[in-house]
Amino acid sequence: MDDTKAIYAYGDCTENFEGLFALDLEKLLSGEAPSDTDIREVVKVIKPCISDIEYQHKANRAFIKIYKHYKETSTYLSEGGYYA
Repeated sequence: MDDTKAIYAYGDCTENFEGLFALDLEKLLSGEAPSDTDIREVVKVIKPCISDIEYQHKANRAFIKIYKHYKETSTYLSEGGYYA
């Protein structure tokens, strides 16, 4: 955690969580980032996990769970569920 930003390790059950992505949900929910912002700008993959090198599907799946929680509580999850 760093102010309104969070960094999550991600992967899946067959891997270690060796991938990393960053989020700034306050920026997204405040309208500072337009609602049509590309998902790659919202979920910024710092280091892709082994099975997600070209795409960021697993990071995006973790994002959905984290986003829903943040929208309801204004706090980040300590863990993003199955993928993070």
